[in-house]
Amino acid sequence: MSEHSIKLSNRRKMELTGVSKVNTFDDEEIILETSMGYLNIVGQEMHISMLNLDEGRLMIEGSITGIEYKAQGSDLKTKGKSILNRLIK
Repeated sequence: MSEHSIKLSNRRKMELTGVSKVNTFDDEEIILETSMGYLNIVGQEMHISMLNLDEGRLMIEGSITGIEYKAQGSDLKTKGKSILNRLIK
């Protein structure tokens, strides 16, 4: 696995290295597995313009409003749900 890095230009273009898997993506949220843990990227009108998992490289274009790392064992599906919704599963 290659070294993990993020380059963000004008909150419109993001280049990443160290990406091992794209778990989910749509135009408002992209969830990746990287060598440093899960990475959740949020924004609007986002799309993946380049993906090369052999080299661990990814490029995203769109309006990027936030990025957040989660530990490798984290349950990303509970993100955004209230405590009551998580208890009532």
